[in-house]
Amino acid sequence: MSLRLLLPLVVLLSTVPSARAATFLFTDDPIAAIGDGKTDNRPHLKRALDQMKAGDTLIVPPGDYRLELTEQTLVVPANVTIQGHGGKSRFLLASSEDEKKFRSWLKINSNVTLSGLTVQRVEAFPAVLLPMFGELENITLRDLTIDGNTQALSAPYCHAIQVGFGHLKGLNLDRICVQRCSFGLFQSNDATGTVENVVVRQSLFQENKASDLEFNAPRGTMRNITVEDCLFRDNLCSTPGAGFAVGFANVSQAKVQRCDIRNYGSEALHVEDRSNQIALSDNTITRGSIRQTNGVIMVLSNSRDVVIERNTIDARTNDNNTHLILVTAGGKQFERPNAVTIRDNLLVHGPQSRTWYLQPGSGPEPQNNTVVDYETQEVAQ
Repeated sequence: MSLRLLLPLVVLLSTVPSARAATFLFTDDPIAAIGDGKTDNRPHLKRALDQMKAGDTLIVPPGDYRLELTEQTLVVPANVTIQGHGGKSRFLLASSEDEKKFRSWLKINSNVTLSGLTVQRVEAFPAVLLPMFGELENITLRDLTIDGNTQALSAPYCHAIQVGFGHLKGLNLDRICVQRCSFGLFQSNDATGTVENVVVRQSLFQENKASDLEFNAPRGTMRNITVEDCLFRDNLCSTPGAGFAVGFANVSQAKVQRCDIRNYGSEALHVEDRSNQIALSDNTITRGSIRQTNGVIMVLSNSRDVVIERNTIDARTNDNNTHLILVTAGGKQFERPNAVTIRDNLLVHGPQSRTWYLQPGSGPEPQNNTVVDYETQEVAQ
């Protein structure tokens, strides 16, 4: 095409108006949702999602919107926002079948934001509420409460977020609350996908029955994880191998910093399975590992380049003989950790707790740690 012909075409294209982003109100026609806690609003939510385009926003006014989930997961299109009102916009999740039928709530596409919502399971059914599978990037959950209601609804599990099948780049969990679920976030052992650039900030995890954040990638790739300024409390797991506030397995470049962790039966912070470049710093852990005796902070199984610094571990009310810090291979079949640095921590003993076991060769000598004896309250360096 000659330049003379191309120029008018460019001018013509520049005058075509771009599509304008739309804002939909969930309770207005033609969506017409009803927040009375009784009406099934799943068809209304599907109607809204089906008409949304990139850049659109769905506003959910305060109300209790019952959703009777089916085998067909609701799909949120890419580049849209679902905006609630200060947690008063509540989705109550029920099931169209019996309590044995598995359900998911939403399948999310790239560049989606969920904000200001409360999501609560109100009937017993096994669930992964937010499976984040496929090719995804830039997912944001902000001011979002996810309540699995596991104490009231016995038996079936309810996991909040699952990752690992596909490629997820960019997950931002900002001021969320995950409570009374099984796993808060997890990846199954058979997952082979990639997860990277995850930030969890100023969030609350409480009364969950498995691990709160299980960054677990024995067969996959998981890297660049940040967990900071969060509160973890009152975990209800009673079995070993889960129930961590934050667990890393085969994870690279991760940090947990300035978190408050209280009342955990298992390790509060757990690092294993070839994890590397892990920083655990400036956290306060009270009553960690109160059922198990593995360690309040545990590093094992060929993990390397792990820094444990400026943490406070308060075991004064522990009545078991756990280690405050445990660094070990975890069995003869595993390689020991290496390059594990322990420095500038405050370790306060309970009546039977032990300071640490550090497998020979796992790292340099600990430096500048303050250890407080339970009976005498004497301080040792």
